[in-house]
Amino acid sequence: MKVGIVIPARNATPYLAEMLGTIRRQTHPLHTYIVEDRGDDGTYDWLKQNPDCWSGLSRNRTRKGWAGTLNAAAKLALDDGCDAIFTASADDRLHPECIARCVAALNGDGGQDFVIPYAQQFGEADHVQASLPDCGLDDLVVWPPLIDKGLFRRETWETVGGYSAKATMPGTHGTAEDWEFWIRVWKAGLTRYAVLKQPLYFVRVHPGQLSHDRGQWHAASVDLFRKLHPDLPWTADSGIWPPRHRTTRRPA
Repeated sequence: MKVGIVIPARNATPYLAEMLGTIRRQTHPLHTYIVEDRGDDGTYDWLKQNPDCWSGLSRNRTRKGWAGTLNAAAKLALDDGCDAIFTASADDRLHPECIARCVAALNGDGGQDFVIPYAQQFGEADHVQASLPDCGLDDLVVWPPLIDKGLFRRETWETVGGYSAKATMPGTHGTAEDWEFWIRVWKAGLTRYAVLKQPLYFVRVHPGQLSHDRGQWHAASVDLFRKLHPDLPWTADSGIWPPRHRTTRRPA
């Protein structure tokens, strides 16, 4: 199985080399696809000078934000013939067995649509980000009980069409597009998945990152997604923060 790790990057020079080092140490062969989102710290120039670090590289003509840049990186991987893609961030880390264990789970039990590993925060916080193994649409109308990092079979990503620009909050470059993505995954019936209950992905939490008014973003996201998906059973609990779920998630 040819696996591509897809990474959106913007002003990632202080962290990207560390992430790429953990990619090189993977026990399953892994191809790296990076799209740079018009940063100003020299990330793109550094990558061009180090072509051994990537299999595909491009730079957005205009800033697309987190979701659009992730989609662009996924396109590089799929155009290069990858059978599956692993979504990642430029400032994080991988356990050496992360991809190997995700691939084994993707091919297990007759085949899965995607695989999600637990994630471990590091930096300013140290919580484990868990994901539910039995998620349903009733869970998804409160807050996504799945993290946004995982291994997706090619057919899954192409069927859903990646992240949607319609799910980006106005005036931002990315907030909760992964939440809306999971809703479309479930609507497409792509619900055969595995959760690996061991932290295999490590999420960097930057100073001040968790001080954002997450309740405000949560309520605004719910209002937007109600309009995008009026057929779902949204309830009064859908706008409450913190969500009444068994999982933590990436801050908006």
